[in-house]
Amino acid sequence: MIAAGAAAMAVWLGWLVAGGSYVLPALAGIAAIAVTLVFLTSLSAEVVLLGLVLIGYLVGNRGFAQFMPFPGLPLLPAEIALGATGGWLLVKCAFARRPPWEPDMLNWTVLAWMLIGTARVLFDLPHYGMLAIRDFAMIYYAGFFFVAQSLSADERSRRFLCRCLVVGGILLPPVFAAYESFSEFFFRTLTLHGVPLVYYKGDLLETFMSVCAVTIFFAAKGRHRYWAWPFAVLVLLQVFGSESRASILGALSSLVWLLLARRPLFPALQAGAAVLAFGVVVLLASVGENTWARERLDGLGDRVNSLSDAYGQRSYESNESSDKGDNNRFRIVWWGTVAKETLDQAPVCGLGFGYDLAKGFMQTYDPAMGDDFAARSPHSIIMSVFGRMGSIGLAAFLTFVGALMVKTWRSLRNRSTDPVAVGLWCAAWVILTSACFGVVLEGPMGAVLFWSVLGLANGMAPAERELEKVAGPAPQISEETDAAAA
Repeated sequence: MIAAGAAAMAVWLGWLVAGGSYVLPALAGIAAIAVTLVFLTSLSAEVVLLGLVLIGYLVGNRGFAQFMPFPGLPLLPAEIALGATGGWLLVKCAFARRPPWEPDMLNWTVLAWMLIGTARVLFDLPHYGMLAIRDFAMIYYAGFFFVAQSLSADERSRRFLCRCLVVGGILLPPVFAAYESFSEFFFRTLTLHGVPLVYYKGDLLETFMSVCAVTIFFAAKGRHRYWAWPFAVLVLLQVFGSESRASILGALSSLVWLLLARRPLFPALQAGAAVLAFGVVVLLASVGENTWARERLDGLGDRVNSLSDAYGQRSYESNESSDKGDNNRFRIVWWGTVAKETLDQAPVCGLGFGYDLAKGFMQTYDPAMGDDFAARSPHSIIMSVFGRMGSIGLAAFLTFVGALMVKTWRSLRNRSTDPVAVGLWCAAWVILTSACFGVVLEGPMGAVLFWSVLGLANGMAPAERELEKVAGPAPQISEETDAAAA
């Protein structure tokens, strides 16, 4: 009966494809992959769904984020995954008669921030409608934290989700290389309803590269380290050579955390690779008079100088860094405009979700941009929170950041912490640091990954607390003891 039904469905789906209708066949293919994974891994559907979404955002980036299974219905992968996994989490917690959060400071701060944001958006919905919901996404995406934390309580589920992160990290560099070399295929062939399924946003790409590097490095075990460690070092080296300064700062923040926690192996390997690469470039530029090497040195010097040029008053000679001054002024003017508007109109509760934070900025920066300017977030999660939720929301978010710092410090300093968890904490800081200088947590591409990674890392904390009670390695259980326990 199953074979007959599948055969009939195959004929029908083939007829749809031949007629140019791809929506239902694509959904059927996704469902078939999910069912197959559930059958092969014996994991629950929500674990498989979250894992596929994480791989999709890592590899597909902005293209995957714009994928709409049902045209005209604003249901994106993030919303579908959160609705399915979050709804099932609430059902399980209701039957178990327990809340969907854990009783620690990090959970309480995330919950408080979500409650304050929800209270704020209730006043904005009557006035702004769907625009308020769109801006409110930076709040409700935090629900992935509780979902991932709950799923990580099961060792098999946690291992599957971590492997999905590793798989996405391994696929990202070669897929991006193919994207750069065969852009026509990705923009014209690999599309659905005219929307490319793989489309990279520059700053997020480099941030995800950094996330992949730290995740793969600490997840590698045994013989896999022989290829995983060089792979991670080379990927992060490429980030340091990129134009995305926010991603560079994010990668540096993870290395600083490791140094402060006295885990110097990865920072030492990365520093050695950076010095070696810099020496080779200098040698090529000075001795061989290589044009490519000279441009790389000029671009590196301009990027370093631009970090202290807040108002963009310096001139930059390299082609790659010619717009760094404008980018700095772009951010400073927008941040100042948002801060002034919020302090003048609503310093306590903020301007609300749906309010156009770019209107005053465009009048100050460049009134000629007009309708050509579509960005709604001032390229900093700090300023987005302050502009939308005022000092109350900012205080709640900064409290969350403080709790995250404490939890990260305790986990990294604890030598019994699983190396995978170390990589997850570092990955979370890569994203959060980048979010302070770009549009990361306001959209699904960065927010889903950040809150899921953070939930996985925090979900491993109970096991770490149990390990702290044991002095030395866990005792080995003999067959006789195991039989007696059985």
